[in-house]
Amino acid sequence: YIALLEGTVTEESGEIELRFRLDPENRPYQVYDPVQGKVGITRWRRLAFSGILPESVVRPQTRIEFIPLTGRTHQLRLHAAHPLGLGCPIIGDSLYGSGKMGDPMYLHATRLAFTHPLSKKRLEFYSPPPF
Repeated sequence: YIALLEGTVTEESGEIELRFRLDPENRPYQVYDPVQGKVGITRWRRLAFSGILPESVVRPQTRIEFIPLTGRTHQLRLHAAHPLGLGCPIIGDSLYGSGKMGDPMYLHATRLAFTHPLSKKRLEFYSPPPF
């Protein structure tokens, strides 16, 4: 995954491991819960300090590559935004960031791979981010 984040990520790379769970009072929001939460693990790498969007003059942006090692709901969004993660929400994220409903979220799956159920052939698809 490639994402464009609000703010500056100063470290070059790392791994985020946070426990989180659904907030039943505020669905579909996920909350950090070190006791009852399920673990989510994401490796990440800073690609660039980006100035792709016009507002980058006023608000810094960071381009990140995410590699999820687990597949929890909202894992990348939470790992980007939470202070124990990167502390920089994904641009356009209306749930964990400052985006508004209907804004595009700058998170893009660049690769999809799976084994075809009939042919058993391994298929891989690549798509560059549109941002």
